[in-house]
Amino acid sequence: MNEHVLVIGGTRGTGWRIAGLLLKQGYRVRALARDEGHAKTLLSSAIDVVGGDITRPDTLPSAMRDIDHIVFTAGVTKRPAGEGLIIETVFEGVKNTLAAAREGGVEGRFLYMTAIGVTSRSPGAALLNLVKRNTLHWRRRAEDAIRASGLAYTIVRAGILTNAPGGRRAIDVSQNDYPLALKYRIGRADVAEAIVMALKYPNLRWTTFEVVWGRGVERESWDVLFGRLRPDD
Repeated sequence: MNEHVLVIGGTRGTGWRIAGLLLKQGYRVRALARDEGHAKTLLSSAIDVVGGDITRPDTLPSAMRDIDHIVFTAGVTKRPAGEGLIIETVFEGVKNTLAAAREGGVEGRFLYMTAIGVTSRSPGAALLNLVKRNTLHWRRRAEDAIRASGLAYTIVRAGILTNAPGGRRAIDVSQNDYPLALKYRIGRADVAEAIVMALKYPNLRWTTFEVVWGRGVERESWDVLFGRLRPDD
């Protein structure tokens, strides 16, 4: 395989799981980190860690060298969070990364992990937008920027995330625009698997989909799950 993947947000949460899974699948992996030294204590020594910050465009070009694909899972973990921080990270950070990817000649895919609820009103969305000021609005704006970028992309809207072990629940992959609600949950490990597997399916270029836990424990194959999806209009 030997494709080179840059993971942004790879030092924690779902991004950390994605970086490790990419290694197991035979990809070369690079991780962007604001604190390069600390990141090296968190990640496998087989991962190339480079210093950079998505809010500082001048730090990004070196991370793009020799990169085939980008996986972007970075977000704001602070709660509560002001809208300025949300815009800087969730929206401007994506735009800065897209610009650096274009300038760096990245020809593969931009895989973006976002959240369900960006297109649907619900009590859960209202609460999240209150605690992390308008984060779903700015994530929707980030999606629009990705679609307009000219880069091939896959946008993955994950359900409410848990730290449950992966592989123990059925997975539902759809394009239903789910609202942000507790019944639409999924483990970080299962989201990581969905994103890494999506990279293997060329038909998922220019596609947006949701991934949540399904009913029961029996899982359909990725061929079946991804075969239901259609490219964005």
